[in-house]
Amino acid sequence: MKRALLVVVLAACNTPVPSLQLALAGPPSQACPSTACMEVPMNCQAVMSIRIIDPMDPASPYLSQCVQVSTNRSRSMCAIANVDLESTPIPVRDLEVQVALYPATEISVEPTNPNKLQCPTMVMYSAATGFPVEQSPSPALGGHAFYHPGDETVVVTLGCTDLAALNESCVVSNQVAITATIDDFETRFPVMGGASSLADQLWVSVGEPQVADSRFVLGPGDLRLLNRTSEGPIAAWGGDIDYQFHKYVCLDVLEAAAQSTATLRCKAVTGGANLDLRGVWMAKEQVDEILNALSLVDFPDEGLTVGMVVDAMGNPVEGAVVSANQATVSYLSKQRDSFDTGQTSATGIFLSRDAVFGTEFSTGGGSQPTIYGVGGRVANKVTVVILQPGGPAS
Repeated sequence: MKRALLVVVLAACNTPVPSLQLALAGPPSQACPSTACMEVPMNCQAVMSIRIIDPMDPASPYLSQCVQVSTNRSRSMCAIANVDLESTPIPVRDLEVQVALYPATEISVEPTNPNKLQCPTMVMYSAATGFPVEQSPSPALGGHAFYHPGDETVVVTLGCTDLAALNESCVVSNQVAITATIDDFETRFPVMGGASSLADQLWVSVGEPQVADSRFVLGPGDLRLLNRTSEGPIAAWGGDIDYQFHKYVCLDVLEAAAQSTATLRCKAVTGGANLDLRGVWMAKEQVDEILNALSLVDFPDEGLTVGMVVDAMGNPVEGAVVSANQATVSYLSKQRDSFDTGQTSATGIFLSRDAVFGTEFSTGGGSQPTIYGVGGRVANKVTVVILQPGGPAS
C-alpha cells in the first residue's frame, strides 16, 4: 500500500492545481523495507532532486530543484516531508515528474554559485518499473511519473535503488592509519619537535569537508584529532582512526593561540589503508598580512584559499600563472601589501576568494610539467595549496 510522504502544490496555467505525492515502493522491484516512511531508515543527510520536464525536451526543465534533506529526530524517511516545492508555473500539457534522492556526500555545489547544490540532470529510469536503472551516480531512491492535464494528483513512487549507500554515507567504518608532518608556510621547512617547540602548540586533526547550508564546513564532529608520535628532530603526528573518506582528505592545523585561524591542506583520496600527509601551519601574522593586503579587518566567514608556487627546493617562483576552473586568482605583490592580476611576484603567493572547495589549481605547461593542487573555500579556514614539482598534489 502506498503512503503519501509529501504533498505540495504545482502552480499550473488554466488547469486544476494538482498535488504531488511521494510514495515508497513495495515488492517486487526495488522494494523498500516498508511502504510506511516511519519504518524506512534515513540515517544520513540526503539531497533531493525534483524535475518537471517535457518528455520530448528533457534538457529544458520547467522545474529543476536540488535541495538538502536533513535527518529528522526519528532518522526515518519521513524527513523528506520537510521539502517544499518551488512555486513554478507549469504549462498545460503532458509532463514527466522525476524525483531522486542522493547521499549528501555525492552532491557538490555549482562552480558559478557556491550557494546552490548541483544535482545530476540526466537520470535514466526504467520504462517497465519507473525506477532508476544502474548508472553513475546512482540515486539512493528514485522514481518518475507522468502528469496529464486535468490530473488532480501525481503520485511518484520511489524505488529503494540503493538505500544502503544513503545510510552508509555518513557511517564511520573505515580503519585508516595516518602519519603526518607539518610545514611552515613562510619557510616551507617542517615544524621541528623537541621541548617547548612550536609543535607543542599545534592541534593537528584530519577530516573531510562536508556540505551544510550550501557551503563547505569542517567542524569538530567531522575531525579526528591526531596524537604526537615523534618529539624530534621533525615533529610528527598520527594514529589509527575510523573514518570514511569519500573524495578528499585534509589536515587541519590550529595553533593554541588567541585569534588564530585553522589551515587546511587537502588532497584527493587514492585508496589504501595508510595515508602519509603533509599539512601547513600559518602564523597569525601571516594570516593578518593576507587580510591587510585584501583590505579586510576580519577573516571572511566563508573561508579563502591561499597558495604558493615554489620550485623543487621550496623557493618561491616568480612569474608563474595559476589556473583554477571557474575561479578568480590574484597574486600578492612584491611589497606584500596588495593583490594583483597577472602572475606571481617574488613572493610566489596567490589567492582565491571564490573557488569552491574541490577546485583544482594548476601551473606550468608548455616546456614545464603541469603541477596540480586541490583547494577551495571551507568556512572559517584557510585552505592552503602548495604547487611544487615533485611535491604532494595539495
